[in-house]
Amino acid sequence: MADGSSQGLFVVVAIVIFGIFVFISYLLFKDTLKPSLANIYCDSFEQVGEDTNLLDGSEGNCVGKFHNSFEVKGYIGIWFQNVYAGPDIWTPDNTGMRTINLKKLSSVSMPIIEDGYVLIDAISDNNVGVKQEAIDKGFGNNQNRSTTIDINGVSYRFSEVSYGNGYYKLSEGARMKVNAINHIKITYTNVHGGKTTYNIQVKIINE
Repeated sequence: MADGSSQGLFVVVAIVIFGIFVFISYLLFKDTLKPSLANIYCDSFEQVGEDTNLLDGSEGNCVGKFHNSFEVKGYIGIWFQNVYAGPDIWTPDNTGMRTINLKKLSSVSMPIIEDGYVLIDAISDNNVGVKQEAIDKGFGNNQNRSTTIDINGVSYRFSEVSYGNGYYKLSEGARMKVNAINHIKITYTNVHGGKTTYNIQVKIINE
């Protein structure tokens, strides 16, 4: 066989082997690769649109951003200092404002109230997962997320968790106003930068 033919055969074999390697890698890591590649193409589309005005805007909000990819399938609860009680403040079937009567939380002990505020120990969530539509768009079922909790304008940030349930221990002095409507915003950030936000209203009474 001539040298040229040998080299050509070698190139063909190398291409086939490389193709098999790429295919196997795709099968093994497609859930990880799809969002990353989607983000790259999404950013490219947006850059082209800004620089050339050639796109009509219908490609906006690329799926690669993966905003609103998470959903709380269980509940979001609140924990008061000095009371082992975590009443729900949000559930999928009741997303409206919740009213919590501090005097009805426990027959053993009362929450700590200081200067018209009740002290908060933690916020918890249960069964947080990826929406099916996000999975269908290539996100995968990766539920790793970092969490930011904002209570009446005061923010608390928590590092990434990798499971469906979270217990977010707040710093000393976390509090909510008694006899008033309190605003809680919980934002989950997925591993690709997409954000999912829950806005919750809680009225605290003590009567």
